[in-house]
Amino acid sequence: MLTWINEKAKWVIVIFAAGIVVGLLAMDRVPKTAQSYPMGIVNDKKISYAEFDSRVKMIVQNQYQGQHLEDEQYAQLRSEVLRSFVRQILMTEQYEKAGLAASVAEIKSEFKRNPDAIRGRLVQEAQARLYAIQQQATSQEDLMQRSQAYIASLPKFLVDSTFNKDEFDAWLETPEAFRWNMMLRYEEELNTSIIPSRQLQALVGASVHPTTLEANWSAERRLTDFDFDIAYVSASDFAVADSTVDEASVKGYFNAHVDSFFVEKDMAKFQYVKLPVEATAGDDARIREYAMTLYYQLSDTSSTANFEDMARISSEDPGSAENGGMLDQEAGRGVFVPEFEKAALALDSGAISEPVKSQFGYHIIKSYGKSTDSTGAVSAKVGHILLMVTASSETIDSLEQILAGVKSDVDAGLKDFATAAKERNLEVVESNWISHNENIAELGYLKGLATYAWPNENLPDDESVVAPILKNNKWVVAAMKVGDIKAGDREYSLFAKDIKANLASKKASAAAAAYLNTVVDKVKAYVAPADSADSAAVAAAAIEKVTVESKSASVDGFIPGFGYANANVAKVLNGQKIGEWGPVVETEQGAVMVKVTAKKAPEAEALKTAASEEVANSSRFTAMTLFNEFVGKIEAGTPVENNLDLFYKD
Repeated sequence: MLTWINEKAKWVIVIFAAGIVVGLLAMDRVPKTAQSYPMGIVNDKKISYAEFDSRVKMIVQNQYQGQHLEDEQYAQLRSEVLRSFVRQILMTEQYEKAGLAASVAEIKSEFKRNPDAIRGRLVQEAQARLYAIQQQATSQEDLMQRSQAYIASLPKFLVDSTFNKDEFDAWLETPEAFRWNMMLRYEEELNTSIIPSRQLQALVGASVHPTTLEANWSAERRLTDFDFDIAYVSASDFAVADSTVDEASVKGYFNAHVDSFFVEKDMAKFQYVKLPVEATAGDDARIREYAMTLYYQLSDTSSTANFEDMARISSEDPGSAENGGMLDQEAGRGVFVPEFEKAALALDSGAISEPVKSQFGYHIIKSYGKSTDSTGAVSAKVGHILLMVTASSETIDSLEQILAGVKSDVDAGLKDFATAAKERNLEVVESNWISHNENIAELGYLKGLATYAWPNENLPDDESVVAPILKNNKWVVAAMKVGDIKAGDREYSLFAKDIKANLASKKASAAAAAYLNTVVDKVKAYVAPADSADSAAVAAAAIEKVTVESKSASVDGFIPGFGYANANVAKVLNGQKIGEWGPVVETEQGAVMVKVTAKKAPEAEALKTAASEEVANSSRFTAMTLFNEFVGKIEAGTPVENNLDLFYKD
């Protein structure tokens, strides 16, 4: 291996230097002058870059543990972390406004109620201390002495195999308990966040007082079962194409319900052209040349190159690279693609193949021996080094140059976007409306699109009309914003498609209801054949496009023609006289008629139990719902200066 590095020293240095540059670019940081700005400002309170960056790193370390995160994952993580800071600031303001604080008794109670959480934190701190002792030890003997002395000083409940709750409670009353950093941090969390949040939730939900009468009504409604006959017609049999709904009807509906169509977030629409990121014949040739270089190195008897080490360094198959290229399954059993299996089975034990091309790239295969089973089938234990054929930087650069021509023509005012694209045989596509954290459906995440579409006011104005050339692992893109909607606007074009589909659906349901009204007498006279196996009898009794069934359900159950737990079911079932067909009712799924044949009330004891649970659940869940709405409204109603794009080009 060292020989190979010496032979290729110049290229190793170049690749290493390029890796550093790519790494710095991947960090995607704006020059440090931007760090004089806060990451965000909420009610005049600043979120510092240092605090923000520390929290992001902590989450990456604790939750992802060395996993590679894609650009989109990092963008989402940063957005969520900023939101966590915003919520923290807003909640602290609410605690202060309401005079909420944790008492000593509440904190002590919380400690005693959560021994497992505390023990977990103590173990982490103890392990960190033992690691520090290991680093500071001057000898093995010194390490053993200091480690044993430290372990002996730990609380007994922490080192015993059986946890003693009484010992834990007694330890909490001693000064030693709060000489642990994690205990001080946990106490701070309880004092400033966890307990005040619980108090605020109780305060917000204090108005929730469900009565026994309400609980009885709700439980009885839910537990009452109905036996009924139902005739229903599906709207799908009268489907209406969206195109049959005229523009005037759509606009009329929008104007009549305009307050139902306000926009919650800033949104934008784009025109764009794209070029696929695909490897060229030249890229294929370069990868094969590199694969041959590795093969010659491994085949050179004077070289110290080792297949397993080379696989760990060079293979792009993550499943086998860390195992020195060794594959879990044997070749010859149809698991691998034919060209791979053919080459693998042709090798003698210990032999290494020349690069073999498959749909996955180039494989350098090593055989670890063949075996033959009782049927005579031959298989081989193998490892491989996979080099995938991907578009090179030169190929991607050439794609970018094509789209850069579109951008320069438009930015210079020489041509409009469509003309500049057409001259280069590129198709212009118009995107869907997207908000800051959404993607253009066809393209996926494009780093830098949001920064272009919603530029930070602290950045200098960019006179470019077209976005900087954007790319991901599938596309290189030139895009131009052609539409803008501000949060709070009522925008017809954003909702027109959905309104049209809704009106078409209503037309279909109305047609189904009109049809069912024409066959009401047949429905009322319908008698199901006694022998359902008699297909002739069933066919003779059938009413075209109408299904008649006998069912048993509560108002929360599934009922054909209505669906599951439909809001109209209770009104329909409770509104019918027993033994009589009711009128035709139009639903989202079509139209129905119902005849209730029996109504079964719940037993008194079951009703009493259900009503008691209803009171408890209503208090708990309604209070939680109110609290979440309370917090959500505070967040939605608070202006936040978001400066993420000063630091990261998302």
